[in-house]
This record gives sequence, structure tokens and C-alpha cells, in this order.
Amino acid sequence: MLAPRPYGRFAEQAELSPEDSAAVEQLARAVTNFKQLSALDSLKRVAELPSGRQAVAIDMGGVFRVLVLERHENPQHELTGQAETNLPMLFSGVITRAQVLEGEGVGIKLTEQTRRRLIGYRDEPLPPKDVALQRFRIEYPDRFSYFRPEYSGIYTFTQFTKLRPTWFSGAMAEVMQVAGGYGRQAMADLPEDDIERARMRVPERYMREIRRQVAGVRLPGYTGFPDREGQFQCGYLHSKGNAVSFDTDGSPWLLQLNARGVFAMPLPLVPATTTAAFREYIEEVGDAELLKLLDRFGGMPTGETFPEEEKDFEAWRRAGVFIKVCDCADFYDHQAFYAASGWSLNSRGTEGFNTCWDHDGSGLLRAHAYKLKLRLGAVADGGRLKATWQFEDPADAARAHAYLDRVFQTLRDGTHRSRAIAYKIRRQSAAQILARAAVTNGPDTDHWDALELDAIASHQGSVSRVGTGPLYWPGKNPTSMGRLKFPELRGLGCESFVMVSEDYAGPAVRCDTIVFGCYVDDELQVVKYFYDERKFQESEQSTFEKYMIVGQWEKTVTTGLSGLMGYFYTSAFDDRQEAPPVTTTTHITGTDMGYGQPAFATPPILYCVGSLSRARYYMHRTKVKSTSGFGIDVAACVPVFERDCILYPYTDSTSGRAESEKTEQFAMADPTSYQLWCYDNLFHWMGQTDNHNKGDPPSKDGVPVYIDTLVYSPTEVSDYADSGNWYNLPPGGFLDVTAICGPYTSRSSGTQHAGGVVIGGEAPGFEPFSSEKLYPAEQSGRLSVSMKTAGSVVAHREVPHSWYFGFSPVEDTYFYRDAVHNAIGDAGYASIYEQDQNGFRRRWGHTALADNMSAHHFIGVINE
Repeated sequence: MLAPRPYGRFAEQAELSPEDSAAVEQLARAVTNFKQLSALDSLKRVAELPSGRQAVAIDMGGVFRVLVLERHENPQHELTGQAETNLPMLFSGVITRAQVLEGEGVGIKLTEQTRRRLIGYRDEPLPPKDVALQRFRIEYPDRFSYFRPEYSGIYTFTQFTKLRPTWFSGAMAEVMQVAGGYGRQAMADLPEDDIERARMRVPERYMREIRRQVAGVRLPGYTGFPDREGQFQCGYLHSKGNAVSFDTDGSPWLLQLNARGVFAMPLPLVPATTTAAFREYIEEVGDAELLKLLDRFGGMPTGETFPEEEKDFEAWRRAGVFIKVCDCADFYDHQAFYAASGWSLNSRGTEGFNTCWDHDGSGLLRAHAYKLKLRLGAVADGGRLKATWQFEDPADAARAHAYLDRVFQTLRDGTHRSRAIAYKIRRQSAAQILARAAVTNGPDTDHWDALELDAIASHQGSVSRVGTGPLYWPGKNPTSMGRLKFPELRGLGCESFVMVSEDYAGPAVRCDTIVFGCYVDDELQVVKYFYDERKFQESEQSTFEKYMIVGQWEKTVTTGLSGLMGYFYTSAFDDRQEAPPVTTTTHITGTDMGYGQPAFATPPILYCVGSLSRARYYMHRTKVKSTSGFGIDVAACVPVFERDCILYPYTDSTSGRAESEKTEQFAMADPTSYQLWCYDNLFHWMGQTDNHNKGDPPSKDGVPVYIDTLVYSPTEVSDYADSGNWYNLPPGGFLDVTAICGPYTSRSSGTQHAGGVVIGGEAPGFEPFSSEKLYPAEQSGRLSVSMKTAGSVVAHREVPHSWYFGFSPVEDTYFYRDAVHNAIGDAGYASIYEQDQNGFRRRWGHTALADNMSAHHFIGVINE
């Protein structure tokens, strides 16, 4: 083993014991030996000392030093660009108090898995379920300063008050929910408390392997640490936002979308959590929350993002780490519908959608819809690089090592430029390093800084316009149309999009235009604005027939001009309909009542011939409904806190309504009837039947009375009453009906009637009915929602709040609606700012952490 290079040793507390000193010396020798044999540009090693303290050996930029840290403290990590062994503690749960008084900690209700994680998965008493931690007393970052209240009084409004992960879309919301679970990382600034200063501790048998796997690894564009102050780093605004996409191998990339284009970099992860050893440990302890992250992202996301400064961004672009996927300048040439409208992406980040607007040459508002398509190529190990240089000649190794020491002496400041240069150098071959060492004796950093390398991966993508349409609204009053609402930037509520085209003076324009879109469970849902002022005389709609006996028929008659109503509709909900000023609907139900009694008609005075007939009866129930002043109204609202959510309120109303109902009985004659006859030389002697008055014995003095003739007289509708020879008259024969008719035809009866009499013929029993009701103005409605976990469902069937359809704000007061969901974890949960009958929020799914009373801010992974 080689003798160690001289090094500086720094201990936080007292001098080292002989045992610790020996261990430090052994660590220094091991680092020197490994670094020189491998020709590494820099190296860092961590070792546990016999006393339990921790030694961190750092050989970088020509300076070699060893830091000795006390037990339970985090190493003083430097931003070297190399992978470290840091393992931040992830808190999962729900924020219960984000607005705190002086000295108060932020309230959190922890998951059971987090409570186990905090005690290292040991069989010990669990920490409290409900905690208040200074670790999460984190104010809004400057990039989110618009959330800071103008007057905070005695309270501190932490970033958890309004900065929800659900402002982001797709997997980016998952990353932000996880990033919110780290809290502040400056442990020395926190109270001396095991929970406040908690960090993950992994058994040494796993840590040895983790150190080996991350040793000397260079990171692509990120540090591998959560933000020191625990602040959210990524953005969701229209002007510049972040998203996550997965490449062809399933590895995650962080996206930045702005007017410059769509750029991708490997998603920043905690390096130690990407190792096989870490996963083996997490599987051993059964931490399902962390396993969810390892399965989804391959490690624990840090929450880091692209640097703000142009020079820093360019340094990594030249290193081939920040990769331009495609242009999107055409989209950003237009205006945002609302400031927080970053791109919506599906769960894999392969598709995205957004909308914008401008004015055409005539001053008319126009909306545009754009589709983002991405296919990201893979890169080995997420772009993390190990040193692969091998120098067969010791002299070459010495020259390379001397050259690299000169270069890295100038790269000790931890800036993006220095780290990008170091990453570029790591991408070079041993031959390229030696070639460069042969031409210069200086630090050579300007050369490496200016060098542009090919991208570390091959990406493809496009941003294409997929729809354009007008947004016409009659009139010039901005508040006359307030039905389209988006979140106000400060989260104060929802503000109406002004639909008025002040400079447009042309005719009315028909509209059927996309104004918003988002992915709900990987299905694109869009909102369309609809306008068509054309009116028409609606034709009568009827199933009435010429002859209506038994069955059902309906007729709708409109009075006045009709038109299509409903200004908005979505992919899932469409209530547009034709609405006339007055509608009258008549519904008739015909019911069979059967045959009435046979009717025997005796011959009148002087005549011989009478008749036998019957009829079949039916009833009509007629219902008439008349509606006047019918109207509907629909709106579209994107709530506060949610990028991928659509609230769709609907209401209908009438200015008056009338209903009437009546029943009527009708009859149809049987087409089969009969002739009957009798003879009396005084009263019945004129005429004869078609069969010439058959009967035996012959009729005399008005008796017997005979039926001898069947008469069949069908019509085009008589089939309903036709049942053939219903009185069973024998063919060519006769029937004696004296018992029925004789009492009225016999001379001896003394009941002669000049016109004859009718015996029988009664109809089936029937009780007529008639009613009429008048109703005053009526209103009904419902609220539907499209969002993750809920899908596209009706939230309630009550009349939505009238402000959904009015303009917001009014005198600086905003119409307020919000929505949230659990972004990552097995517990599907979503809720909106609408109360059920018990006063709780309307919600879908379940998590034991939710009280269903507020728009919860979840942190970490929620599985319960």
C-alpha cells in the first residue's frame, strides 16, 4: 500500500482516540492508493470509526482532507458533482397545520411506515402519529413569492399553505409530493430532537456496498441532495414549467418547457438510493413507500431542477447533459389562458397538451391547442458516470494524474461550470486525457468549458398545433361572460377568462373551439367553447298515426324559433340541446277494454227486419305537457391547486310548466252483424232479410223471432274488432231469439214501439278522468368532475352555485373552488371544494390520513 498524501484533519469535537486515529490513517492510505491506481480526478470515502464517529475523506482539486463528525450528524456535504452516500429521511403523511405562530412547528400526521422508518425499523416504541416539526417550517421560495400574503400578522405562512404538488401534472406531481417530504437538511439549525434531525441509517453491511457502488460516480447536472432549506425548486407556470418523462428503458427524465424549447436532463435522484444494495435493504425491512419510489423512478427524487442562470444552463448543455428535444416557440408566441397553465402530461410523460390564445387580424379572439409528443432515448445508469480510464504505462498514469490534479485545482468551487467541466472530462477516454495533457501545462479549464459534447442520449419530440378556433362573444362588456374560469395565480380563487374581443366589429361567428385540456387517468379530456346564434323553426316530431287504437304515441310541437343552447362541453359531458320558446308534448296511451254486450234491435212498426250487432271498446289516456321559457346554462372551471381537473356545472330552468291528463272511451263496431226478423200482418209485414225470412215454425203475430242472415262489412281498421261468426249462426240456417226479442215484438205483449227497441249493447265499465296542473318556474342542476382517482363522474345533483356562471372576481373577491389528490401511493384519494349532506368534501377513494374537511397537502408516499 502506498503512503498517504499529506492531509488536513478536522474534528468537530475533542481530539481523536488512538483507535480512531489509527482508523483515520488507514482510511487515508486506502483513499490515496485507490485514487492513484484508478487515476480518478477526485474521490470521497466515508468510514465509521470505533467510537461511532464518522470520518469523511475528500481528495479533490489537489487538496486532501479528512473530516471527523460526531455520531448522529450528517456529513458536511460539498457540491463536488460526485455521488455521495447521503440518505435523507423521507416523511410521508399529510400536513395538518401549515400556517404557524412564532416558534410553532408545522403539523404533520405521519403514515405508519414513516413512524417505523424514523426508528430504523427496529422493534421499539413508535414516535407520535401527530407531530409538529421545525424541520418543515419552510417559507415560500422566491420563485413562488406570489403566494406570500401581503399582511401575515403573527403567522408564518409556510410553503405548504398553497404550494400543492397537484399544481404540477403527471409524474411531476409525484416528484413534488416526494420532495415535500424531506424538510430542511441543515440539521445543525434544527432542535436537538431525534425526529427533527432524523436521517436514514442503513446497516454497515449494506453501507459498505453502497459506498462501493457510488464511489467516484459523477452526476449529470444535479447534486444528489434535496434542497438544504427544504424549499420546492421546480415550477409549473405557463412561461416555464417542469415535467417528467420516461425513456425507452423506463428511466425518468426531468423536462423544462419554455420558449427556448423542450429540454431534458436525467431526473435528479439521491445516488445512494439507486444502488442495488439500498434496494436489497429496503426489501428486507419491507418499506413499501420507498419501494414505490424505487419501482417508479429507480431511486428517491431529490426535487432539484435546471439551474436558473443562463451560464449554468449552458455549461451543462455543452456537456451534453441538458438535451434539447424539440422547439416549441410557436406555442409560446401566444398568450396563456392563465399563468399557472403548465403543460399537462400523461403518466409516462410521452404525451402532453396545452392551449393558448391570441387575436386574429380582425381583432377576434382565437384559441389554439397544441400536442406534445416525446420519445426519449435511454442512457446507461441514468447518465451517472464511473471512471473507466486504464493506463497500462505507469508513466502515462502519472502524467494523466498530474494533469487532472492541475485541472481540478481550479474546480473546487462547486459551481455548475466546475461540475459540468468535471463531467465532460469523465466522458473522455484515457487517450483523450493523455492527448490533452501533452499540449498544455496549465489548468486548461477554458478548453474544457468551451468544449461541446454530443448529447448523452438521443431524444425525439415535437410540439404541434392540433386545433385552432374562434372565441366569439357578442357585446363589449367584459363581465357579461364569466363562465370559463381558471385558478388565479395567488390561489385566491378562480377568475373568469375575458371573452370579449374589444376591437372586433364583424358579424357573429360560430364557435366550437378547444380552450383547455388535461390528462385524466391517461385519457385526454378537453373543454370546448360553443356558440351558434342561428335560430330555426323546429319541425314537429310525432309518432301519431291516422288511426290510433291500442298502443302508445307521442307528438312534440314547438312554437317559436329554436336554437342550440350550452356554451361549454367536455370530452366526457355534453348537455348542448335545442331549446324552443314553448314546447308542447302530447302522449297518448291506448288500452283495449274488450267487447261490449250484443245489441238486439227489434224491427220498427210495419217492418219485418231488425239487427244484432256489437262493438269492441278501447280507452285513450292523453297526457299533455307544456313548457315555456326553458333554458340551460353550463360552465367550465379549473379549480385552485389542480392542473388536471375540470369542474362542469350544469343547470336548467323553466319560466312555467303545465300538465294535463284525461281519459276517453271509444268503440269500434264488429264488422260481423246479423239480420233478425219476425212477422205480424198488423205490425210487421213489410220487407225481408237477405235470406228471405227463414225460420220454422213460421212467425205469426210477431213471434217467433229468428236470425237467419250474417252480414260482413269490413273497413280498413275493423280488424281490431273482427272475430268472425261470433253468434255462431249455422250456414244457411237460422237461430231462434224469441226469448230475447219476443217480449217486444209479440202482438200480445202490448209493448210495441214505433221505432223498435234495442236490447243489450252495454259498454264495459269506465270511469272518466280529467285533471290539469300549473307549475311555477323551476330549476334543477348537477355538478360533474373529471380528475385523477374520480375519473369523470357526477359529483352531486344539486343546483350548482350561481357564481359558477357569473364573472369573477367582483370587487377583488374571487369565486373559490379547489381540488386535490394523492399524487403517489396505493391510496387513491381525491376531493373537491363541494360539501356533501354531512358537511364533508365531495371525495373519491380513501386514505386514513384525510379528515375530508380541507384541501390536503400530502407529502411523501401515501399507501394507507
